[in-house]
Amino acid sequence: MVAFAALPGADDAPGPIRASLAERAFAATAPQPAFITFTETTTVQTGSPRLESYDKLRQWQYGDRMHNFMETRQPRGEWLYEHDQNGATIRTLMNNDKGGTEVQVTKKTDPGWDPEELESGFKAGVTTLVDRFREAIRGAEDLGETTFNGKRAHAYRPDLSGERMPPGDTIYYVDPEDAKPLGSKTTLTGFAPKVENGKPVKGAPLGDLTITTTVDRYEHLEPTPENLAFLDAPNIDAAQKQD
Repeated sequence: MVAFAALPGADDAPGPIRASLAERAFAATAPQPAFITFTETTTVQTGSPRLESYDKLRQWQYGDRMHNFMETRQPRGEWLYEHDQNGATIRTLMNNDKGGTEVQVTKKTDPGWDPEELESGFKAGVTTLVDRFREAIRGAEDLGETTFNGKRAHAYRPDLSGERMPPGDTIYYVDPEDAKPLGSKTTLTGFAPKVENGKPVKGAPLGDLTITTTVDRYEHLEPTPENLAFLDAPNIDAAQKQD
């Protein structure tokens, strides 16, 4: 998907022109607007039995369009979410294991929303995990070789100086052969839900949580009619008509 003619990856390349693995990873995930970006990821949250979860996400993104399916399993139930973003409209179809179905539609022109919050939500909709990886890998600290999901990997901790500190500690993993993202692991402390004076606050700590995301597939698809069809959401169309 990406040509590396100017970025030799062999370890025996001359020192002055040798590209680091982080630089190769940054190049390997360069945006390709002419193609549809497809990502498939698995995210598992472990640590506290009450907060354990499993998410499987398949997402197609092309320009200001996005379509995805997310399967979610938690101790309290299972859900299938389908999201469709097209320009200034985001639609969500939710189905749960109890037979419930709900359709939500959000438009940039909807009143009552904070403009910055709304813009942030629309931007997040077309931001893939690989985009976030690419932002983090530049200037990240190389923690050395390790394994991730049974594969050789280099671990990287993002440079967060000058930024608002996100919750927890996140480590990204890179394939040393092709410089593609393998996934990430975040460790943070979970808190029991609690409400005081009608407002949600932190309850008692539930211990450390580990959120592991594995990149199962990452590829760029030609915008053929067959591939563009993945951006359509006929299930949401049908549910809207019945709503």
